[in-house]
Amino acid sequence: LRELQGATNSIANAITEEQITNEELLKRFKNTVENNPNFLNVGAAYKPFAYNKETQLYAPYYARRNGTLEFLKVEDAYDYTEPEHDWYNKPLVQGATWVEPFFARSVNSLVAGFYAPFKKIDPETKEKVVAGVVYSNYSLNNLKELMASLNLGQSGYGFLISKKGALLVHPVERYVRSRKTIFNIASIQNNRKLKGLAEKAINGESGGIEFVDEITGQSSWLFLEPIALNGWSMGVVFIKDEIAIDNKTLRRKLIWLSLGVVSFLFFLSILIFQAYNGSVKSLWALSSTTSLLFAIEIACVWSLAILELNYKNERNLLVSQASTDNFLIPQFRSVQELGQQLPLLVPTGVFIQSLDFTSANDVFMTGYIWQKYYDGIHDELSRGFIFPESITANDFDVTEAYRHKAINYEVIGWYFEASLRQQFDFTKYPFDFKDVWIRIWHQDFNRVDLNRQVILVPDLEGYEVINPTSKPGLDENFVLEGWFLESSFFEYGFNSYTTNFGLENSIPKKNFPELYFTIILRRAFIGLFIARIIPLMVVSILLFTMLLLANKDRGMEVVGACGGFVFIVILDQIAVRGEIVANGIIYFEYFYFVIYLFIFLVAMNAIMLTFDTKFPLMEYKNNLIPKLFYWPTVLSLLLWVTLSVFY
Repeated sequence: LRELQGATNSIANAITEEQITNEELLKRFKNTVENNPNFLNVGAAYKPFAYNKETQLYAPYYARRNGTLEFLKVEDAYDYTEPEHDWYNKPLVQGATWVEPFFARSVNSLVAGFYAPFKKIDPETKEKVVAGVVYSNYSLNNLKELMASLNLGQSGYGFLISKKGALLVHPVERYVRSRKTIFNIASIQNNRKLKGLAEKAINGESGGIEFVDEITGQSSWLFLEPIALNGWSMGVVFIKDEIAIDNKTLRRKLIWLSLGVVSFLFFLSILIFQAYNGSVKSLWALSSTTSLLFAIEIACVWSLAILELNYKNERNLLVSQASTDNFLIPQFRSVQELGQQLPLLVPTGVFIQSLDFTSANDVFMTGYIWQKYYDGIHDELSRGFIFPESITANDFDVTEAYRHKAINYEVIGWYFEASLRQQFDFTKYPFDFKDVWIRIWHQDFNRVDLNRQVILVPDLEGYEVINPTSKPGLDENFVLEGWFLESSFFEYGFNSYTTNFGLENSIPKKNFPELYFTIILRRAFIGLFIARIIPLMVVSILLFTMLLLANKDRGMEVVGACGGFVFIVILDQIAVRGEIVANGIIYFEYFYFVIYLFIFLVAMNAIMLTFDTKFPLMEYKNNLIPKLFYWPTVLSLLLWVTLSVFY
């Protein structure tokens, strides 16, 4: 912008000081545009008959159009001296100035420009008088690309407002097209803090606020900084969740903190109960306290696992136009480097009505998918989509439900029923999440004759709120037994293909963005706690009772009881494995392994008590040591397993 202003002032001064002829002036215009790739046009507009007595209006300029320079005249299009044309009339009165950006039909874009008056000698008075305006313009499309290149996280974005508060560059394009101001946005959102910040910005003051974005529902920071050159202001929005410490790091820090507290309380209890004296009462108190501390620590790790916001971890969430654009920028650059046409973007929306797990790896869904096809852009495309993970053709039924024609586009909606193959992770059962997704391709994903890629983008305008926790795209009466709906969102999966699908001229797909609609489900823990964990707790308590009752005379009775416990635990473990059909060992199975181990140890202890041989470890105070160590050892093993899985 400073280069634009400097070039304009330089030309105006050259005319005023009579350092340039009329012929040289046109060359100067042309050279200025050629040497500044970001300039849209450079020219001058003379006052009536100021160029010469025979010419009423004269406003020549050179403009960059479709990659080439063209010589044009404003007077051929309209009378620029009419009062509504501020770009000409305002500088004549106020002097050199930046004019409020306006929409230029020639480039179909908002245009920002700097305008400087110049003087010429009046033939009658022989004095220098204002004879016209030199101007240089800059397309805000260039500024849009510049703002999009800012590294503000996945969902953060930058924007520009004029000195009157009008949005010049913003990721929501309709705000710019409809000439919304930041005050309009503040009024719509009923955000007094945003209004106050905007008032400070147009008065030349910087500032920042914390707010919740009405569209994405995300907690954010917004900062505005005035641009002294022309009175505009630049704004940046940072999403707090993307800046704050990630869930994994936070969880590990909290686990270490809680372990430190447990260790401190353990050693403190040794001092409080004076366990170092070796009295039976103090040892039982220490054993009970240690067991309680281990149980509390396990519960703390469980609570961290339940509260983990799984959907935010290392995902390419599409919660705003800015985040979508940021993910597509590398793809557009790659296409341009290969000399290919830019990809076609097809807005796509999803609405899920029902979902059912038909097996451990299959999910059946019903709902609607719609797409928008714009006139003049998508004319060559066929209408439709593909679910690449649909199991068989018989499990994929699509029916066109509606078709609506708008001014410059049409919307087509389909009702679908599909069984989709999924890969679920059960390793943290029963504290696991399920990612249920729909992977969507366009029907023309690999058309050779099209010679350009087709990329699906989320139709964000089709949702009132796109925040994942508000569960966009799901029926309000959505019910799924045994699961809680955690969130839903669009995201990109970047996939590469090692085949051309048998088509020699097929465009290679490397890190190709595929649209996913994902639903995050969290398993209902309370029911499983009652059904699975409480029975194991009862078995553990009964085992401890057997240990207390074990002596020389009852040894074989204890062994018989332990045999019965083995069958109970085996049957329960088989039921769990049959329910989830997981590959490998899941977290909850370690509980069974620990119980198996202690069933064996209690049985061995009872058998050894029946021997005539004396074992000092069991002879000490009537088998006291195994009794003291039972609960601390059981819970310490369970804690170790829990930390190994959830750390």
